[in-house]
Amino acid sequence: MTSKIGLEDVRFHAPHGFFDEEQVMGNEFSIDVTVEAMVMDAAEHDDLGGTVNYATIYYLLQAEMKKPTRLLEALAHRMAGRIKNQFDGVQSVTLKIRKLHPPLGGRVGAAFVEVTLSDNAPGMAAVPGQHTFEDDPDDYDDSGFGDGGNFDFSKFNL
Repeated sequence: MTSKIGLEDVRFHAPHGFFDEEQVMGNEFSIDVTVEAMVMDAAEHDDLGGTVNYATIYYLLQAEMKKPTRLLEALAHRMAGRIKNQFDGVQSVTLKIRKLHPPLGGRVGAAFVEVTLSDNAPGMAAVPGQHTFEDDPDDYDDSGFGDGGNFDFSKFNL
């Protein structure tokens, strides 16, 4: 028996974006994730250890959102790969990340990237040069966005 387990509209404020200003100021993001997995044993025995725990999914997303990343594609693949590799019996992970109100000079609700990793396609557990701040506490800045700086609004039509 396969089941779909997931989270919808998980919100984070995080330092992701191509422009330096986005990595300083951050943006609002929304994430949907669906995991298809074999969970028959967990269902029969009412055992959380045999299924995909969505609380764990949340914490994996949260950890990845702390790593400043320029491209949503890299972030989405890294998150999906980490989820896929975390649990036994996972057949696929579909993850959609939306950058809410992207800085494009006009009114845009969201820009998004959606990825699907399945048994046919190996997961991407990490992007070279990336690490979790939890693993290296000396690199963690309490603000989550570096040492501040001035945001240059001249690039935008405000």
